[in-house]
Amino acid sequence: MSFKAIGREGVLLAVANSIVGIMFGVNSVILSIYMLNMGMKPTLIGVVLGASSLMNALGSLITGYLSDFVNKLSLFTVLSLASGSLVLLLITGSPSIIAVAYPLTALLNRGVISVAISGEYAKRRGISSEFFSLSSSLTVVFNVIGSSVAVLPNYMGRMGYDLVFIIEALSVYLSIPIMLNAVRRIGINVLEVKISGVSLRDLRELKSSWLLKRLIPESLIGLGAGVIIPLFSLWFYLKFHISISNLSIVYAASNATLALGTLAAPVFSRILRSRVTSVILLEGLATGILALMPIIVNLPALLILFITRNTLMNMANPLLTSLINDLVPGEERGRVFGVWMLLSSIPRALGPGIGGYLLNSGYLDLPLYITSVLYAIAVTLFYVLLKNVEKVSRLTTIK
Repeated sequence: MSFKAIGREGVLLAVANSIVGIMFGVNSVILSIYMLNMGMKPTLIGVVLGASSLMNALGSLITGYLSDFVNKLSLFTVLSLASGSLVLLLITGSPSIIAVAYPLTALLNRGVISVAISGEYAKRRGISSEFFSLSSSLTVVFNVIGSSVAVLPNYMGRMGYDLVFIIEALSVYLSIPIMLNAVRRIGINVLEVKISGVSLRDLRELKSSWLLKRLIPESLIGLGAGVIIPLFSLWFYLKFHISISNLSIVYAASNATLALGTLAAPVFSRILRSRVTSVILLEGLATGILALMPIIVNLPALLILFITRNTLMNMANPLLTSLINDLVPGEERGRVFGVWMLLSSIPRALGPGIGGYLLNSGYLDLPLYITSVLYAIAVTLFYVLLKNVEKVSRLTTIK
């Protein structure tokens, strides 16, 4: 299947999904350092990041459910306006405001809604792998932009922080007209209400419950990621005293490499003739590299490993997303994606507190080892639980 099959409207949907990557790119570099400079201790920083993941988990469930019940486009618009406004509150520099505003942006989880809209379009055209790979690749491109923008505080001081938060908010606001334009071009009713009543009991009666049970290892991935991933820039900062400007370059290079990797993910899965095998192999290699990183003393070599690990681990994301998208009925897509994100986000909420405590206590490498062990267990379980899912569902041939 060619990427040309995605179409102009599909590209617009992918951009609407991914433009918020600017915010993620900025925050991955400077947010923990910004909070540190605003007087917050590493342990508190970890708690705030953990609270953000917890709110993301709750938001995934709420918005995932609502996206199957109310008008998706209206919900996306309202949450985008509110999220952008909360980002602007970070400019205050007040630890108490930051501690409240940042987790609230995660609660207003717009990602589930945009994936539900896009997933319907992609499945109808039989381009799930290509679409989600393009969307992931564009997200990474915007991450590169965000990582590059993150260098501003190094030259402009406090004003630089203010400017990057304004840019973050604008990226969230801009997703609204792009999504509106994409939906107008599609010409199919992706906003159709699918269920007739609100009851959490529906979550126990999903046709896709068999798949959700097999995705439970995602909770271990989430816990492991939470321990170190949002604190990686702080780890480099504390262990090697790397400046923000240099970290910005490293993250930009990492994201640029990842953009190419995610774009190539469908080709990789077609070569292996299985999305499941591809996910397991990519995540397994990334886990092995992560376990090696603490013992590497050569900084250039370590940075190369960091970039490689990031690329391999995240190449698996669009493949797993497309697999789930193809296995789930349209009327359940919002809820299934919401529960899937919930499985990852709740444990991810605990991770930063653990990682922040360990960094604050001087155990700089221990978070990487903990994450490696959790990842290894999760990859093994994924192999056991998912190895036959494509055969059972007649999805052996990668689209």
